[in-house]
Amino acid sequence: MNRQEIYDRIKNSSKDAVILEEMKKFGFWNETEGQSSLPEQLIMQEARLSKELYDLLEKQRKYQDREKALKEMRTARLQKSREKIAENKRLRKEKKEQRAQDWKNSKQKDIIYLGPTVSKGLQQTADGESDKLKQKQLPLIHTAEELASQMGIGIGELRFLSYNRPVSTVSHYRQFQMPKKTGGFRKISAPMPKLKEAQHWILHYILNKLPVHENAHGFTLRKSIVTNAQPHLQKVLLINIDLKDFFPSIHYPRVKGMFRGMGYNEKIATLLALICTESETDEVELDGKKYFVKSGNRALPQGAPTSPAITNYLCRRLDARLSGLARKYHFTYTRYADDMTFSFSADQQDSIKTCIGFIKKTIRTENFNIHPDKFKVLRKGARHEVTGVVVNNKLSVDSKKLKKFRATLYQIEKHGLQGKHWNHSHNLLASLKGYANFINQVDPVKGKIYTERVRKILDQYQYRHEIIFKPKPKPSPLKEIPNPIPAPEAKTRKPWWKFW
Repeated sequence: MNRQEIYDRIKNSSKDAVILEEMKKFGFWNETEGQSSLPEQLIMQEARLSKELYDLLEKQRKYQDREKALKEMRTARLQKSREKIAENKRLRKEKKEQRAQDWKNSKQKDIIYLGPTVSKGLQQTADGESDKLKQKQLPLIHTAEELASQMGIGIGELRFLSYNRPVSTVSHYRQFQMPKKTGGFRKISAPMPKLKEAQHWILHYILNKLPVHENAHGFTLRKSIVTNAQPHLQKVLLINIDLKDFFPSIHYPRVKGMFRGMGYNEKIATLLALICTESETDEVELDGKKYFVKSGNRALPQGAPTSPAITNYLCRRLDARLSGLARKYHFTYTRYADDMTFSFSADQQDSIKTCIGFIKKTIRTENFNIHPDKFKVLRKGARHEVTGVVVNNKLSVDSKKLKKFRATLYQIEKHGLQGKHWNHSHNLLASLKGYANFINQVDPVKGKIYTERVRKILDQYQYRHEIIFKPKPKPSPLKEIPNPIPAPEAKTRKPWWKFW
């Protein structure tokens, strides 16, 4: 031991006690059968008393200098507090890192947040009602990972397509206006390619399998404007009603409730409803950068392939109630999207007024509004037109408009496309093709002549025909679907949806 260590031992006991310990250590002190001798007892008692005296003197010294004692106490407490703060900080950092890692892992396999007001219920793990889904022959999907795999996309892309952000630098829709036949413009929201693919999947594998009322003729298989007009042929009185803001009036909660009613759980219903709906947006430019600011509630966009099928399914009760009125009061009812037609075989003034009252009340109680400028009552002698088809005596096209169309085709064949237009459309060739197909639907004899003339014009000006969507084949179960492998040059890049 060095000198300081020896000094500390003496200070904590006594000099004699230290000498005694050293003598015992080296065998210079004889002990009698384990009992301490009197000198040894005295030495140990002296050492104990010396230690107590030293402690008392130390305490007395501290208490005599009150300021110094308080300072030492504060220093000790501060040191203890700092140690506790450092420990808590370390624990918080570890918890934060663990939460971040858990969040990162969950994002790769699940979706638990999609923005404000729509994320409630995303963490529910219920499986939904499989019996309902099987009965309707709908895909059995219970998790976001399964939905992404069924659609053939990654979980990150599914999150990107369904995320509800109040302000964004990316828009999933391209908005433009199309002229209406009756004047004015109709706002169209055309989905971007990735979103359109997802919507087509929902349309093909879910919505097209749902039942539609027999009196609904719009956007349904084996039905058209011709089947919608046929029941109203040669009627005495015709009533045309147009629903105001038909697609925008069907909001996100109603669409989500529809998917829930099919049997899907809360999470899948939320994802499907978000993909099928969109909010009104205002385009704002700030510091040279374009932003899309949400300015309304999420609703069905007019232009998405899923919107008509969703409205047909949601209007089943409306169609059933109006069909019941038709049977009771002996009139005919059909609906083509938002165009509703009612026809009567006899001009019974009192009965018609009663029917109109019941029709208006039924539409109102089903949360739809009648367009005040598109409520028409056409009596005998007037031209009865149902979704563009004249139904007075036989199914035909408006003769005046057909004459103008024939003249337009003649001018194009003779002088070219310069200065020509049809139906106020910006795409002349597409509008000519559409109207020729319309004539062919209503009157195949005349339609054959006009479609042939239009086809020659399209070929002459190398018109590029629209590619019809072909749905992807339905994927096999999730466990058999391999994860998509990125191309070698894409491994070092961020996925395109993560730039958002």
